Amino acid sequence: MASSSHNFQEINDLCANLNLEEEEEDVIIRNTGSIDTGVDTRWCLVGTFIQHHQMDFDTIQHQLASLWKPGMGMFCKELGSNRFLFQFYHDVDINRVIDGSPWRCLRKLIIFDRLKAGDDPRSIPLSKLDIWVQIFNLQPGFMSEHVVKDVGNRMGAYIESDPNNFTGDWKEFLRIRVTLHIGKPLRRKMKISPEGEDSFWINFKYERAPTFCFICGIIGHTENFCSQLFHTPPEKIVKPYSNWMRAQPTRQSKFIGSKWLRNVGWQPEQVGLHPSGR
Repeated sequence: MASSSHNFQEINDLCANLNLEEEEEDVIIRNTGSIDTGVDTRWCLVGTFIQHHQMDFDTIQHQLASLWKPGMGMFCKELGSNRFLFQFYHDVDINRVIDGSPWRCLRKLIIFDRLKAGDDPRSIPLSKLDIWVQIFNLQPGFMSEHVVKDVGNRMGAYIESDPNNFTGDWKEFLRIRVTLHIGKPLRRKMKISPEGEDSFWINFKYERAPTFCFICGIIGHTENFCSQLFHTPPEKIVKPYSNWMRAQPTRQSKFIGSKWLRNVGWQPEQVGLHPSGR
């Protein structure tokens, strides 16, 4: 009986050792560049809100779906505190969202980046905003694609120029789309220094401009919440930024009653009505 018990203990020890060796040697080796996350990254955005407050995720996804109106639908996933994954199912839908930036949801600015193969959606940095900028006071001879591209790259990263910039009549301003770093102040103006000629200043206005501080010029807060208020005496606070940097919409919306209104010369007899209204 003792011998049987002894043999049973030896077998248990042997099995335990075998299992440990098997666990230690059974290693999966994969190339990190080929890891499959299980997500079709072709049409995914990762986003965050700049002015973060506790918001209901269900409300967020319904509000954004209503704003973006994706023809092929969209899927939303909460990745953590103030970080969201948005998956689309067609180039048309995701490109419309990217091209329409900046977007606000529940009065809060949302910024996003497009997910690339191999990216970890929970850790990719979110600090950039694509926006259309209007350039004013460019002098004749400097209204060229080369100049506006240089301007855009000085502001941040140039994306594209409005195809109508250099066609048709004289333009009051030129439009470029740029990527800005939200941690840096907005540019109000820039000096152009032609070789052998006098320098001049150009000014910028931002289309659909998000909330920004009139004291420090940084996106995401107003002057009432600027950190400079804690380090600068009130009498020395200056506000070099203001609402003049907000561009007027390039396309004015028509009044909602316009489809029922007639031109001045319209006569009721044209539709069979008597002038008296009978």
